[in-house]
Amino acid sequence: MTELFPEYTECGSEFSAVDISSFGIRDGISETIVSTGLEHPNAAPIGIIIKGGRPFVRLFKGSHTWANVLKEKYLAANIVYNSLLFVRSTFFDLEPSEFDYVPVRGLSFPILKEAAAWVIFECINVKNTDQALVADLVPIEAGFNEANRKDLPVPNRGFNAVLEATVHATRYQLSGDEKYLELIRHYETLASKCGGENEKKAMKLLYKVLEL
Repeated sequence: MTELFPEYTECGSEFSAVDISSFGIRDGISETIVSTGLEHPNAAPIGIIIKGGRPFVRLFKGSHTWANVLKEKYLAANIVYNSLLFVRSTFFDLEPSEFDYVPVRGLSFPILKEAAAWVIFECINVKNTDQALVADLVPIEAGFNEANRKDLPVPNRGFNAVLEATVHATRYQLSGDEKYLELIRHYETLASKCGGENEKKAMKLLYKVLEL
């Protein structure tokens, strides 16, 4: 079992005993949909990074997630297996009805109803630069959604292809560089060949967003 990051477990009078590896967040970059915003919930795909036993996050300036974390110092990492939800949360605001709420330190924190599991982190050692915010993460609460946990998928190349295509779509929107369109089309072929109905719907939505 992964060590509980002892250098980050104590926070004020709280002590974290959350083993985030048991919720699927392990070394490297775990692709999650992060929810933030105590008053106005927001969700966006964000990688939770673990390097050298240190969990942290990097958020680009100007996003809703960046603004909420800078203000509130909390985020929830939702473990989601719905590729369409990754695309929707990248380019659109999710409906308020798509969130549930859990009590955390006297606050009501938004998590996604479609999540198989979720981990709520406190963001500490926050460093905000001209380009991005970087914060260490202390896990303070976590849980499984048993209704969504019963049918966890095995690794699927189509699902992963949608994630890659979505990343390249955001880069294309920022830069307009045609090379990202070539990459998107490559991953669309893979998603169609190896993915299921959700992956096909996700790629159709991605093409609609990009007006392809």
